Amino acid sequence: MGDITAFVEAIYDCYERMGTAFEDDQRLPSKDVLEEVCQILLNISCMREEGRFPSFRVCFIRPDSELLSAYIYSHTLLFSKPIEFNTREMNKLAPALNPDMSYLVLDISERPFKAIGIIAAFTTWQKIITRELTSGNRMPQIPNILVDGPGELEACFGEGSLVNYRAGNCVFFRTDTFTSTLVSEQLEKGAHVSEKERLKLLYRILWMVSDYHHGGAILIVPDEESCKEFVDIKYRLPSGYLFSDCERRAELSGNAREKEIITYADMIAKLTSVDGSVVLTKDLDLLGFGAETLVDKMGSKHPAMRFMEFDNTENKRKQFKDNGMRHRAGYRFCSAVPDSVAFIISQDGTIEACTQHDGKVVVYDNVALPLV
Repeated sequence: MGDITAFVEAIYDCYERMGTAFEDDQRLPSKDVLEEVCQILLNISCMREEGRFPSFRVCFIRPDSELLSAYIYSHTLLFSKPIEFNTREMNKLAPALNPDMSYLVLDISERPFKAIGIIAAFTTWQKIITRELTSGNRMPQIPNILVDGPGELEACFGEGSLVNYRAGNCVFFRTDTFTSTLVSEQLEKGAHVSEKERLKLLYRILWMVSDYHHGGAILIVPDEESCKEFVDIKYRLPSGYLFSDCERRAELSGNAREKEIITYADMIAKLTSVDGSVVLTKDLDLLGFGAETLVDKMGSKHPAMRFMEFDNTENKRKQFKDNGMRHRAGYRFCSAVPDSVAFIISQDGTIEACTQHDGKVVVYDNVALPLV
């Protein structure tokens, strides 16, 4: 259980860094219990049921907890007879569970552990994260483990990710990319769109591209002049922010403005389906898509790099050559175009952001889109 032990330690570390005053029913189980649960879940994750791999969440809260009463759209149903929490039983039960709207409740008070019920919740959290809504119904904010595919587990607090276990390694998510990094500074520099709207648009674009699972890249530049030497935009499709000029944008407000933000973001996200990058300005005007970076025009084909970890320490083991073509193209672009930002989205949905600072390309991996 060596790898799972490290995963459990990472979960505890994340909880400590959250620095939140947790209620008793929001606390983690003991490390040995959590390790045993995660090992069983890891085994289940690699098993098919009716041709599909499972995806579901388990939690450890008492079904009669007063904490759950705060969630009026959440309902706890108990099995007439508890089900033993083992690989065979859970593999059969998993298809009945919706990871976006339910938790499987475990009784870990004694061994063997038992599945004793399901917490069903009506949620709008995906619309919250994509900024269709600014508030709504959330999953109960309790620790849980998400089975997210073969060999993949994700430790969460509510629907928010803390740390991912993938192929035997722990992957930490960072939620500060858009608020307190060099990327956030560059996005603000020279931009006239309000921070609130900028984040709303970017979060939705990145969420949608990540959810498509085809990969993609978005390049954000000061203006077209700054990048024309280094990028060939195959499909030029110039559009002002929100499809309009400044005068019309100023007239948009309320629901009409919200709808335009969503429509504009969704269109841009879909443009990433074509080979090449989508190119936007700092003011979020669209220049075009299907853009190819012109490596031969760039001064350095192997720019100096800094790969930042979730705790802002530098990972000196990572190198430029370790990454795929899409990522390397983004690094080269940021090296060649001052004040630019690149978002690179992998087919597995992970997001990377980079920009240039003091002659080096600074890379932030595993970017999380925070729920607010």
